[in-house]
Amino acid sequence: MFLSQAALVLSAHLVLAADEVPRLNYEATCRALLPTTEQGKGLDQDCLNSQRRARSQVEQQWGQFSAAAKSRCTQVSTLGAAPSYVELLTCLENARDTNLDADRAPVTTTPPLRRP
Repeated sequence: MFLSQAALVLSAHLVLAADEVPRLNYEATCRALLPTTEQGKGLDQDCLNSQRRARSQVEQQWGQFSAAAKSRCTQVSTLGAAPSYVELLTCLENARDTNLDADRAPVTTTPPLRRP
């Protein structure tokens, strides 16, 4: 009995966590992709601005995306060492526009580590 209650509480927590917009360390992504020259600093700011705009759009549209798309796209956009809101937004919009995940169940995984 206790185990079934614990499983229920845990599954409810995973659903709530999965329904939040993921927190991605896009600053490190922008720094890693660009040269450390004066020209690179300007491009770095452009990259940061693009990531911030994409995060804002993801936050505004998050409820429009299926749970399966959220799960899959979050995994795709956090693979490797370069998490990206631009990639997350593009994946989510493509999934929504093509109904790619319409009949799929969300993938249950451990959420990515959140970095400040």
